[in-house]
Amino acid sequence: MRAARRPAAKFRLACIWEEDAMPHMQPNHRLTRWIAATVCIGAVLGVALPDLARSQQASGTPYTLGVTYPLSGPFGAWGQLLVPAIEIAADHVNQAGGVNGHPLKLVVEDSKGNPEGAISAMRKVVQVDQVPAILTIFTNVVSAQIPLTMQFKVPIISPVEAPGLVARSSWAFAHSPLLTSTLPLLAEHWKNTKIKRLFAFFPNTPIAKFASPTTKAEAEKLGITYEEALFKLGDTDFRGLIARAKSFNPHAILIYGHGTPDEGVIMKQIRELGMNTPMFNACACVTVKSYRESAGKAAVGVVFSGFKYDRQAAKKLTDAYRAKLGFDPDYASLEVYDMVFMIAEAIKKYGYTGEGIRKGLAEVKDFRSIGGGLVGMDKDGQSVVPVALYRLTDVTKPDFVEIKP
Repeated sequence: MRAARRPAAKFRLACIWEEDAMPHMQPNHRLTRWIAATVCIGAVLGVALPDLARSQQASGTPYTLGVTYPLSGPFGAWGQLLVPAIEIAADHVNQAGGVNGHPLKLVVEDSKGNPEGAISAMRKVVQVDQVPAILTIFTNVVSAQIPLTMQFKVPIISPVEAPGLVARSSWAFAHSPLLTSTLPLLAEHWKNTKIKRLFAFFPNTPIAKFASPTTKAEAEKLGITYEEALFKLGDTDFRGLIARAKSFNPHAILIYGHGTPDEGVIMKQIRELGMNTPMFNACACVTVKSYRESAGKAAVGVVFSGFKYDRQAAKKLTDAYRAKLGFDPDYASLEVYDMVFMIAEAIKKYGYTGEGIRKGLAEVKDFRSIGGGLVGMDKDGQSVVPVALYRLTDVTKPDFVEIKP
């Protein structure tokens, strides 16, 4: 995610990929090989691994879903962490008998995290693999794919957090807490702790177009003096921007973006430059492994608001994820896990078609999230989810505690 953009590894249903692509996958080669093997073997068998016994329970013609996630480029590291959660969800659906007796099968395509790759990946899974629904991610990817949802009549669902984005199409859905629901929790905390000067860091991508004015408006409501800086994804030295922040003498620093390691590096360099200013995250991105590793100990004490993560409620996913990868899933893994079950329920109710799945997703109500709490879909295709405020206490495990604003 941090290095220069490189050629994408191409996951194919027939388990064919370029021999030279694998070394370019970044940053965790062992994890990449596991994803490739799992996707390919599962595709050949028509089910997702590892529990082959489920084929006796879900033995009908497989129902195929598309997954257009970045597996390379600046967003690739996180994509590689989320694909296993999607696979585990399909695994659990199949263990329970599949969808009306049909196992779920996934076709994974590397979107590369950019508009061009997003369009190419979507065309492939729709026109070649004939999928009736797609799981996807990231604002710039979803923005590029939305016109195709209407053209192909194929719904997409993602954990994007851009307000109003999925409202552009009745075929687009999002399952995630919006900044408009997570930022007020932080604002209440700032009010209670008498924060008067706030400096924010956003990436210079479309996410800043809504994050910047939303944060500025929230600060103005509280009488907080506000300043911000935009950083470039993929950079490794943010000390010039941090020097600006230091001269501003903030009482609090907000870091909000796509959850890339860049944000963790900013946290680390803030501490290296001698700033002890409290840091905040308006999503739970600091729970992401690649993010925590880039931040190191600088992430300890960060206060973040985001998707409710009830450890006990999420135990089934957490245990399976830890068994596969050796560490706990982040908050977005809970969201994408939910999405697979939402699609499965839509198929059960209205059939294995784009229109049927679209209708089922639009009607999501009182859905029990793996993270705890009930979820519903609003009229614009955005899920309404429970959120909470947390403080990171251990960057390695990770461990965090829920706090009051």
